[in-house]
Parts: sequence; C-alpha cells; structure tokens
Amino acid sequence: MSPRRRTPLEMRKELVRLRMEMQRQQLDYHAEPLRHPLRQFGQLFAPSRARPGKGTPLAVGGALLLSLFGKRLGRFGKLALFALEAYPLVSAGLRYYRESHPPKPPQAPPRPQA
Repeated sequence: MSPRRRTPLEMRKELVRLRMEMQRQQLDYHAEPLRHPLRQFGQLFAPSRARPGKGTPLAVGGALLLSLFGKRLGRFGKLALFALEAYPLVSAGLRYYRESHPPKPPQAPPRPQA
C-alpha cells in the first residue's frame, strides 16, 4: 500500500508546528546567557582550548583598548588593530596547516662512505 496523502490543511498544520518548535528552540538558545550569567562569565576566563573560536581575555582587552584609544595612536594604532583582527584568521590557517601536514619522523643521518 502507498502512504496516505496529506491534505493541504494537514501539511499547513505540520508546517506551523515545525515553525513553532524552531522558534521555541531559538528562544531557549538566546535566553541561556540570561538564565546563567555566571556560567557565561566563567567561560570568558576558561582556557582557549575549551572554547574554540573565541578570543583570549588579553586579546579582548587589547581590542577594547585599541577601539577606545586607537585614533590617538595614529598609524601604530591602525596597524595594531589590523593585526589584532587578522590574528585569529592567521592562527586558524596555521592550525589547519599543521593538522593537515603532520611532521615527518626523524631520519637517521646518512652513513659516510669510505
């Protein structure tokens, strides 16, 4: 037997149910920091391996200082801000390169020929 065909009303009800579930999950996700603010604060100072993709507290502080006083520093401030913004991209690229190219095992030195 073939599966029963759904009526347009049933399909619309299912679509509305799925949308409501998606919105509920989004609300839960965005309300989590509000429900547990101390957990969010603790993750700020967690080791960087525990939270990939986030900046270290030192980098966050540097970005904050440069955003406040960067214009007073002139060219150096712009260069430092650029370096601070480019660092995560460069480090991610290096990490990817190191993971995709494992180090070669050390080889014995060649024997001298007599």
